[in-house]
Amino acid sequence: MSGSFQLRIGETILGLFTLALGLFIGIDTWLTPAAPAQAVIGPGVFPVLVAAGLILVGLRLLFEGYALRAVAEVIPQLDWKAVFIVAFAIILQYFLLEWVGWIVSGTLLFVLSAFAFGGRKHIMNVLFGLVLTTLTYMVFDYGLDLDLPTGTLIEDLMDGTGGDG
Repeated sequence: MSGSFQLRIGETILGLFTLALGLFIGIDTWLTPAAPAQAVIGPGVFPVLVAAGLILVGLRLLFEGYALRAVAEVIPQLDWKAVFIVAFAIILQYFLLEWVGWIVSGTLLFVLSAFAFGGRKHIMNVLFGLVLTTLTYMVFDYGLDLDLPTGTLIEDLMDGTGGDG
């Protein structure tokens, strides 16, 4: 290795993106007022764990982008399309969560992520995503007594108001 400053651009960009996403989730969780919870583990624990994991992975990728920069090393191509689709899906879930709820937004996240990595059995992906998100909703809501968002749209449909109230 030479003394010049070189980066492995793929790891560096992905590391910066992952670090930024982790910081965004962490800061948003910190700034969002916590709802009172009866459980020992509050509703902010899991977003903090996800944020911490993303921050650590981002820092590790940045380290690899700088410290492990071998000139002769063949670097596999990063599937940027998959990265952008998954990033879009995460951001979309974030913005849709309160409106359509955990089950619908989580299913959409699952379907888009599966598509990003080559899953083309769309009906199976929707069904599997629905089952997974429904199970996690039930575990959190009934098992841990932690409320995941039902969604204002879903609540309006269940109330029969259709959003007119």
